[in-house]
Amino acid sequence: MYRDAAVVGSTLPQGTLCLTFDDGPGETTGPGFGPRTLELAHYLHGEGVRATFFMVGKFASDLPGLLPAIEALGHLIANHSYDHPNLVEHASHGGDVASQVARTSALIRNWIDAPVVYVRPPYGAWSAVVADTLNENLSTALSHFGPIGWEIDAGDWECWRDGLTPQTCMDRYLAEIEAKRGGIVLLHDCTADQETVKRGNRTLETVKLLVPELKRRGYTFVRLDDVPGMEPHPHSAIRLALRGSNGLYVSPQAGGGGPIHVDGPAVGPWEPLVMEDLYVGKVALRAANGLYVSPQSGGGGNVLANGPAVGPWEPLDLISLGNRNVALRTITGDFLTVGTGPGNPLSAAGPRLSLTPQAVFTYEFLP
Repeated sequence: MYRDAAVVGSTLPQGTLCLTFDDGPGETTGPGFGPRTLELAHYLHGEGVRATFFMVGKFASDLPGLLPAIEALGHLIANHSYDHPNLVEHASHGGDVASQVARTSALIRNWIDAPVVYVRPPYGAWSAVVADTLNENLSTALSHFGPIGWEIDAGDWECWRDGLTPQTCMDRYLAEIEAKRGGIVLLHDCTADQETVKRGNRTLETVKLLVPELKRRGYTFVRLDDVPGMEPHPHSAIRLALRGSNGLYVSPQAGGGGPIHVDGPAVGPWEPLVMEDLYVGKVALRAANGLYVSPQSGGGGNVLANGPAVGPWEPLDLISLGNRNVALRTITGDFLTVGTGPGNPLSAAGPRLSLTPQAVFTYEFLP
């Protein structure tokens, strides 16, 4: 869930730092300047420092092999939008803010070893409108937390823009850190929107100077999800109704316990569902009587509202399609679909390799 103001590291004890890196991932082959995200991740791992990398979706898409390697080194992967717009301006111009977050989460979620996706807006630009927009979208509200801010920023990207040395940049950060004595530190392992600054990136060299000096001065390091007070407060459950491609509502018969039809002309006593947040990208649906929507054998055929608890069959992939449309995929890879036959039974026999119109559901929040 998103707050109206940035969450920072003010609860960290003095002498404790959380290193965060924005705008990556990026890589440079051969010697010279440029972004070197994986090399940076390896260096920090060797120093026993677990950092957080706020990734831009378009770069993560270009360099998918870096994500599992960075996660395996003990670092946290987080969300920094898809193509780095100012979200406040983007929203004011009618842009799809939710898509900026949802597209990136879909790319990075398999490599997040925390219970939520942490979100930092580009440029730190944030507003109550942006928060409300993201909280009102299933794919960006469930298993998400933000906005994540910082206390310490000495402008490493400005150093590369101005042609300054890593030593000068390190000195700037050291002065800021000594003045604050702790907090979340903002650095950039890449640059999302200034190619000349990106090509001049020397953050790896700066960090190699900074970390040993900070250790010598007695500083310790924590990952973002270990910052006190940074514990997420996501929606644990959302009450909603799902409308199928036939214009009718998903309706567990008698409110649950057996068959599920997609034949509800309106939201009555049988149609309300509770979508429970399981973990990043996974949800379960609970019927009015408290039993769970359960694709039999995990998928491939019938779907009943008879699950007494969330077991192996009940978790569903939540796939955002925009405009309050979603698809739900079972553990076998089959999509929930509006079936044919009397009452249009809910089926888990949707084709695995294509998303048909019958697999698209529109959600409506309920009080």
